[in-house]
Amino acid sequence: MMRLTRTLLGPLVMLAFAGCATPPKQVAPPTATPQQLLDRVGAFAQPTQDGRLAALKAQLEAAALPYMVESFDGKRRAARGYNVVVSTGPAGAREILLTAHYDAVELPGGKLVDGLVDNAGSVVAMIEATKRVAGRTRHPVRLVVTDEEELGLLGAKAWVAAHGVGNLAAVINGDVNADGETLMYGLNNGAQSEFLNRAVSELCVARAMSCLDFPEYPPSDELAFIAAGAPAVSLGHQPRVEAEKLRAFMLNPPTTQPDMASVPKVLMMIHTPNDTLANVQPATLAQAADFIAALVMKLDGELPP
Repeated sequence: MMRLTRTLLGPLVMLAFAGCATPPKQVAPPTATPQQLLDRVGAFAQPTQDGRLAALKAQLEAAALPYMVESFDGKRRAARGYNVVVSTGPAGAREILLTAHYDAVELPGGKLVDGLVDNAGSVVAMIEATKRVAGRTRHPVRLVVTDEEELGLLGAKAWVAAHGVGNLAAVINGDVNADGETLMYGLNNGAQSEFLNRAVSELCVARAMSCLDFPEYPPSDELAFIAAGAPAVSLGHQPRVEAEKLRAFMLNPPTTQPDMASVPKVLMMIHTPNDTLANVQPATLAQAADFIAALVMKLDGELPP
């Protein structure tokens, strides 16, 4: 999640018919257990950004998801950033794009926080969802795991600048998907994204999930795509009480030192040494992966070829 704590806290530091041909039947890959997902999140607790990149590559290789690394002008590692891109599905149709950032905040002195709630949990859920839908969709599904989100959405902006958004049917971003039963999603994503908001809402009802929409949502990589005119939605998870507190906080951000009781716990935890595996819940990782995969399949069946 982009440096929301600085900007707001201030002093606080599925299948549908495929047209002419029926695609071959695909065998669904094994579903990861919640404990396996938790272990994968823990692997991102690395002392360097390069260590996080190596952990990401290893997990994509284990998932049998071929990837490419795209570099861009950044602010770390000799002024280079590195997005990691996975492409699946048939060519020739508009894409469903999944995004999540894998970088973590550096504290004064250069120490890297573990960054597991923000945002390794979302990365692991996105990889798991991508693995599940690969080979099952009419639309291409591309996963872009971005770098340097914490420095101003630089990886997402670089990807948009390099590739454009004309071929994107939908963008699903994941940020802070590691704790709680309530799925949060943003409504401040432009008129072009209304069908995405509706799809998320319908899926929440169909799955009898606790969900909460946000008129103002914490900023993340989806903003780079929205600014370019693409339909996009960002998804996160929190416990219900904390989700409601975050929603109220976003609607009325403090202009002076806030009452500590009004500050969502997640905003006091991310970007600090407290963003550790102790704050990650295996059940949330599993729910996030399930929901993202289901949303991709729902959109794949509803979007035109």
